[in-house]
Amino acid sequence: MSDGTRILVYVNQKGGTGKSTIAYNHGFYLAEIGKRVLFIDGDEQANSSKSLATYAVPSIAASSLFSESPISLPTLPQKLVLLRGDNGLRAIERSAKDDEELVKLLRARLEDIKAGFDYIVIDTAGSNSRVANALLVASEYAVLPCKIDPYSIDVAMDVLKRIVFIQKSWNPGLVNLGILPNEYDSTSPAQKGWLKELASAYPQFMLGAWVSKRSAFREAAGEGIPVWKVASDTDDESPGKVKTAARTAGKEIKAVFQMMQVKMGDA
Repeated sequence: MSDGTRILVYVNQKGGTGKSTIAYNHGFYLAEIGKRVLFIDGDEQANSSKSLATYAVPSIAASSLFSESPISLPTLPQKLVLLRGDNGLRAIERSAKDDEELVKLLRARLEDIKAGFDYIVIDTAGSNSRVANALLVASEYAVLPCKIDPYSIDVAMDVLKRIVFIQKSWNPGLVNLGILPNEYDSTSPAQKGWLKELASAYPQFMLGAWVSKRSAFREAAGEGIPVWKVASDTDDESPGKVKTAARTAGKEIKAVFQMMQVKMGDA
């Protein structure tokens, strides 16, 4: 994967971390700044696919990436292209093929289709699954969204160990961009304390920013738009204008994405 296409995966083996929300907003952000983006929804629950449905390739789904036959994408005009999550991923999970074969097939199919894309952004299932692990192995950069509470942090530590194992055994070129605290409440003394402890204990594994908890993210996901485009529908804000809370959320998360670009050498 050395021709300039950056492959970024969002990973956490715990569900409910907001991983899909961050990932699909990242796809929108990259497309808006002029990058051509292939978004792969590697989760059979397909939450990202619901928000990006209008950008989907009509005849190819994410499970096709584990096919033994070469694949090609139709020519589509938009900057953002989706390979939707599908039930076929469940069959891949139960496949008799060993993990090494799954990774080999995935890498080959990514080679088939990555030409012309500046970024491949991958969402994964909230579980320690074979598909999620294969997508992690085949990527160049990993981000670990994490809620800030003791249980979520414990799970994040397990995922970090898995990333380190993959770096040593499968993909020495994999770069861990770090833990991204998500749905963070900076007014909560408990969360502030937990985040401080986490950053003190594992400074080398922290991205260096966070995404705050805001209802605008749920609204945007339901409408299939990036959070910074949620329109106001209240009397105190002009109709059609971006909601103030959404504008604030968009500014914050765009700053996170810009930080990632610097770390990936694409500033």
